[in-house]
Amino acid sequence: LWMREKVFGMFTLDDISNNKNVIFFATGTGLAPYMSMLRSHLISDTGRKWAVVHGAMNSWDLGYRDELVTMERFCSEFNYIPVISSPENEPVQWNGEVGFLDRIWTEGIVGKIWGKEITPGNTVIFLCGHPAMVGSMETLLGQYGFTLHSKQKPGSIIKEKFA
Repeated sequence: LWMREKVFGMFTLDDISNNKNVIFFATGTGLAPYMSMLRSHLISDTGRKWAVVHGAMNSWDLGYRDELVTMERFCSEFNYIPVISSPENEPVQWNGEVGFLDRIWTEGIVGKIWGKEITPGNTVIFLCGHPAMVGSMETLLGQYGFTLHSKQKPGSIIKEKFA
């Protein structure tokens, strides 16, 4: 096993200015890489707001839920928004968000929670999860002026693709 001293690649917070807010959109296990970033930066990166918008079919598919609820309780700059698409399957009535992640964006839910407009100038958005979600969110965010980030051309969307 060979390990590097530092994480590298595009799916990190390394290139993100400390004055930019961060929204992590994830479906299913796409949440996993965000947990490492949150554990490393949530407390030390003061001055920025954070949100995790995590979608799954059922509430029991929302991994890390207890930890994220605890983070939200203890960090005033962090919000956790779990979203399920099949509330009819729940054994107990679901009182959270329902539908798909694009609805959370188009209804401005994170902006309402933060009390501010979310723009490419003040926020970076990470996308990780089901390829259909990543693609549709990238297209949707593009309609709001968000662009894909690369080393050559900084932008406001950072995505991880997996199958």
